[in-house]
Amino acid sequence: MKGQVMKMIRCGMVELDITPPLGNTIPGYFYVRQSTGIRDPLYAKALVMESGGTQVAFVSLDCLTLTRSVVIRIRERIHAETGISPSNVMVSATHTHTGPPVKSNTIFEANHEYLDWMADKAADAAIMAYRTRREAQVGFASGHEEDIAFNRRFRMNDGTVKTNPGIGNPQVHCATGPIDPEVSVMRIDDTAGNPIGVVTNYACHTDVVGGTEYSGDYPGELSAVIKKVLGAEVVSLFMMGASGNINHIDVQGGCSDDNASLSRHYEKMGRILAGEVVKVREKIRTSPDSVKLEIRQSFFPMEYRAPTDSEVSAARTTLRTVSPQDVEHAFAKELLEAAEMKDGAVEIEIQAVRIGDYAVIGLPAELFVEFGLEIKDKSPFRMTFINELCNGSVDAYLCTREAYRQGGYEPRITSKNRLVEEAGEIMVKQSLELLQRMTVPDRITNVPTTEAEREVGK
Repeated sequence: MKGQVMKMIRCGMVELDITPPLGNTIPGYFYVRQSTGIRDPLYAKALVMESGGTQVAFVSLDCLTLTRSVVIRIRERIHAETGISPSNVMVSATHTHTGPPVKSNTIFEANHEYLDWMADKAADAAIMAYRTRREAQVGFASGHEEDIAFNRRFRMNDGTVKTNPGIGNPQVHCATGPIDPEVSVMRIDDTAGNPIGVVTNYACHTDVVGGTEYSGDYPGELSAVIKKVLGAEVVSLFMMGASGNINHIDVQGGCSDDNASLSRHYEKMGRILAGEVVKVREKIRTSPDSVKLEIRQSFFPMEYRAPTDSEVSAARTTLRTVSPQDVEHAFAKELLEAAEMKDGAVEIEIQAVRIGDYAVIGLPAELFVEFGLEIKDKSPFRMTFINELCNGSVDAYLCTREAYRQGGYEPRITSKNRLVEEAGEIMVKQSLELLQRMTVPDRITNVPTTEAEREVGK
């Protein structure tokens, strides 16, 4: 119509190399690994969306985890250069176990000089995405891939539960839980239909590669294949789904590949996932229309749990009797460090972003898949992306209550992994409340949805 301004969504996507120099520590295991090479580069990737006067930035980094200070630095730099509110910036880690020196534990330290540089590069990716944003078309859909991800916790014939009990172990009875096979895809094109980028959400641990060479793991191969199919400038941004108890090892199916093939298994996974992503993307109908963007956050304290006296005693015995090279020695040191810490709580941040009829929920920590499935099932949105290891508020496993009774790797207490047993349930409740609150204004207008808003209205 003459004189009418068409409201359209605007998007920009950028990726920047954040690969550190060789010789830095690669975190992810309970022993020191120093980088000796680069299997594929590490990236910080950003998507900036603008619609209806609201802007949001998604930033994803190829690293194991993120500290709160790094997230704050990224958010503040983006805000200073673009005006995007820090509360409208979601920062997440892909959790690659062959990434940069971002984490400290009892045997190695993070490289703080690198962390500052990495944070600035990640912010720069969002700043450049903001400055290059243009009118775009966006669409969503989901696919299915169940052959590359497996629940890694197994009930053994003797009734115990073990994490990764070994391929072909005859004592394995069954897996203790499900997987999440959904492949959630966001397609972003320009108004001419040329691809700008793809956002993929999938639940499987990025600990496939191993060794001492930097690698983005299977999301890196996913990106490489998407570039070959759609173009070198297309950005593939990956969000890690709820995968605290999900990895790539087919314990019961066995494996006949030789060691050389196993070392390239991440490539196979990335290509299989890319095939599903490309197929789903091609079926998505995009729309250039403006959509409702809304961002909400929830901040609340989460208490810590302490090791029992018997656990402390056992850890001290382990330190005296087990070789320092044994992983149990490292676990014992971590538990004793946790025992020396003061009781208290940590502030948790959960962040929800609405994009029309779809949503992204950003959660800290590594969630068991059961929690992600529950959020998806009860979410009021047509599709909900679960983005774990977000915003650096806590670095821990969130296990089901049953898992704490069963034992295994994930529930073990360390200096970082010591949230109360009900933490996962609390985060699910908080997530669903945020998601629900974002749908209310569409049905009932002018209703205050936060405590602060209710106080103002009195």
